[in-house]
Amino acid sequence: MSDLLGALGQAWPRIALYPGGIAALIAMILLARLRGARRIAWPDIATLIDLLPPLSVICLLPLAPAAPFAYGLDLPVALTLLLWPELRRAASEQRDPRSLLEQWSALLLAGIALASAANTLNLSELLRWPGDAGRQIALLLSALAWLAASAVALPLRSDLPNAGSGLGLLLIGALPLIGAIGALPGLNAAPAPLIVALATLSAGMWWLGMNRAPVRATRLLTAVALGAVGLSSISAY
Repeated sequence: MSDLLGALGQAWPRIALYPGGIAALIAMILLARLRGARRIAWPDIATLIDLLPPLSVICLLPLAPAAPFAYGLDLPVALTLLLWPELRRAASEQRDPRSLLEQWSALLLAGIALASAANTLNLSELLRWPGDAGRQIALLLSALAWLAASAVALPLRSDLPNAGSGLGLLLIGALPLIGAIGALPGLNAAPAPLIVALATLSAGMWWLGMNRAPVRATRLLTAVALGAVGLSSISAY
């Protein structure tokens, strides 16, 4: 615990400036407005707790030029924290858990595809672009499926916790794109912040576009990603 607290103390720029802090708040508001929210309600003290879990995930993401953090996140933990605002809202509204499972089924399957394609649950490892062409296709399709499913999984709400969840899901989907863009000829020597910006912009455009896509298209893309993962796994043996 003392090691974790010490690491957090050294990572104050992540918490206050980037990728969390001021940068995250600006990005949340911009993303929500681009998605169609007319205004963003600032959370009061009672609802501030809903913003902290998504914001903590964003703070710990392996995004340049932020200094590396000693303790990384894995995908299941990050997903749970990012969906915390929706879980709390569902509990307060006494929603049927089966409706939540149906709402998030494509996202959960896309997460399985993403972890399987990268062969890891560690978010930092999603930055590693594989050398095998089959795994490259599987990882790219899985990232696109994750972005599409996360866009559908979150209903539009005019509040910061909802925007924070969306931003965190988008940035996780951008991690494989960072590796893919960084591996392109001519860009492998580009500054890391530029590659992160290009990947995030590409992920954001896809994410916003898939907000208006039919759910059937998202499920089809997820199924294709899972199929690509299966084929790449078979070809590896």
